[in-house]
Amino acid sequence: MKKLLLSIFALLVVIPSLNRASAQVDEDFRFGVHAGAYLGTNALTGGAYGTYGLDDWLNMEVGVNYILKPYSFLDVYCDFLVLLEITPFWHIYPIVGISVHDIDTPPRPVSEMHPLIAQSGVTMLDGWTPGINFGMGFYYDISYRWRVSGQVKMLQRLPQGVHKNPILMLGGIDYNF
Repeated sequence: MKKLLLSIFALLVVIPSLNRASAQVDEDFRFGVHAGAYLGTNALTGGAYGTYGLDDWLNMEVGVNYILKPYSFLDVYCDFLVLLEITPFWHIYPIVGISVHDIDTPPRPVSEMHPLIAQSGVTMLDGWTPGINFGMGFYYDISYRWRVSGQVKMLQRLPQGVHKNPILMLGGIDYNF
């Protein structure tokens, strides 16, 4: 019985301590703000985003843009970035993702809305459109914690609206946690 308890103690305490575990493991999570313009819609935008490093070469970016235009509201997106290293502090990446947005959708009478939306009374959800994002971007590490980035992407709206496939240009700065 003593050998069994000693073996369990060794498995649970002694062997894991040899790996030198640390509570300060660097996770690749960044939070940032950006500003830009939707070129096809003549609208400025500002927003926030978070980027998580899934691998050394693949990041996932989730963000929201507030569209500064009458009858517009938000652009919420989730993009995947495939990192191509130019130098250790300079990367370029293609962008592929999905989004849902409300761009240039004037209010409609309740009688013209989808019955579920009309019954709920929430009219701001009437103009939401799903889309697919394609583009390119870059980032440049200023320091270990700070970096600047730029993106150009096209929003392929699935049901075409007034503005077909607006092009979005963004510039931002983010912080590594």
